[in-house]
Amino acid sequence: MVRINLNKSELKELAERLKRAKSQNTLVYLDLKIIELAHQGKSAPQIAKLLGLHANTVRNLIKKFQAHRFEGLTRKPRGKPEEKLKAYDKGYWEDVLSQPPSSFEKLETPDQNWSYELIQQYIEKYLQIKVTISTIWNHLRRVGFTSGRAKLSITSPDPDYQVKRQRLETLKNKQSMTA
Repeated sequence: MVRINLNKSELKELAERLKRAKSQNTLVYLDLKIIELAHQGKSAPQIAKLLGLHANTVRNLIKKFQAHRFEGLTRKPRGKPEEKLKAYDKGYWEDVLSQPPSSFEKLETPDQNWSYELIQQYIEKYLQIKVTISTIWNHLRRVGFTSGRAKLSITSPDPDYQVKRQRLETLKNKQSMTA
């Protein structure tokens, strides 16, 4: 049986924390209730049965409390991936997606065009966020970034290529107007 002995100041702190947690966070309240019941002499299986938890969950929390006291009960904030992605706007995605995936070392890909799978890998490796492809699709739509088929772009090493291309288009337009 794992038992917790609290001194007077810890009992007072426990009561204050329970009062605050009652109106704020259910999980924090539940953790504090486990500590309170363990202090009252209840065993882990009894506490688990009372609170509808697994006995190992109760034991783990009690051990964490014994090692670190109240600081051990602080929970890491968990955010939804969609919320974490909100920090990245349309400009950010235009900048990233205008570069070929092969230019990002961590992706380890020879690909020149982006796919949602590659965007997912980019987000995981560079932003440290795990998301589904549908979450990525929804986020990109929400920020106003739309994707479509890649346009075929023809380039030439000739520095005057664009000028020559425009002249050719102008001549074609004139010819179609006279015909």
